[in-house]
Amino acid sequence: MDCPCGTGCDDCSNGKIEITGCPLEILDWDISQVVMHADIYEKGLPVVAGGQLDQTQWFLEAFSFIMAEKNYWKKKLRIF
Repeated sequence: MDCPCGTGCDDCSNGKIEITGCPLEILDWDISQVVMHADIYEKGLPVVAGGQLDQTQWFLEAFSFIMAEKNYWKKKLRIF
């Protein structure tokens, strides 16, 4: 995949990164939180006080889990 640097850096040699294992193994906690917040934002809960920033961590994780399960079953059952 393309490296964010685009040209070559300490993590790549030519602007490309080869992923040979599970991508989740290379994501740290901070990145996983950004991905989670972006997904929840897409569903309509903004990342601001009064929105995601005022929710508990367990709620945000539960919300992400529930949305993933709903999407999985919609695809599996071909419900659009």
